[in-house]
Amino acid sequence: MLDGSGSAISVEDWKAHTDYNGYEESDPQISWFWEIVGSMSAKKKKMLLFFWTSIKYLPLDGFGGLDSRLSIYRTSESCSHLPSARTCFYRICFPPYISKDVMLDRLSIITQDHVGCSFGTW
Repeated sequence: MLDGSGSAISVEDWKAHTDYNGYEESDPQISWFWEIVGSMSAKKKKMLLFFWTSIKYLPLDGFGGLDSRLSIYRTSESCSHLPSARTCFYRICFPPYISKDVMLDRLSIITQDHVGCSFGTW
């Protein structure tokens, strides 16, 4: 429990500690993102968190215990690009995906087991 590995990741806590740059909180892409994250397994959420921040476990007090808030940024890349991350800044960047299905597909790619292994998560 000391390393946070025994606790589930709370999507509500995650949302409460996330800022949006280039988006409004009511933007459809933000809604899609949180719907997708909410439907992810605990393992996929952990992989996404690692991709976004390079941390394996949350502090005991959850996202509020991190050094800074997390950020979602809009990029101008083609919607065929995968999300990218600036882990030092706890920043994930999304191209302007045209649908929830496209976003789900791109997030599914970055949270695959073999991708997580290449980033050192498992």
